[in-house]
Amino acid sequence: MNKPILIVYDIDLDQTDSNGTTHWIATAQVDDMVQTLAPCYNPPELAHPAEYGPAICSACFSLEHDDLPPPIDGTDHDKIQFLDELDLDWEVDEVDDI
Repeated sequence: MNKPILIVYDIDLDQTDSNGTTHWIATAQVDDMVQTLAPCYNPPELAHPAEYGPAICSACFSLEHDDLPPPIDGTDHDKIQFLDELDLDWEVDEVDDI
């Protein structure tokens, strides 16, 4: 199951191969990516599971020359829907990467 994309910041063209394949980098705020509260097991009456919150993340994807390009000028909904359909492996950006 995909983690919800909350905000898309960028979808940038990174590279175009000689055969027309394009490589892209998406940056977005994705929910449930970082632990915000550690789990507590003892005492049992205060036990709770870990809680997770959003983080700024990046993911790479490639498109063949005949695939539709990302909706760069589309609405936020269009961008989120496009990226959701790709089922990307989001990675949390380090603070120094931003």
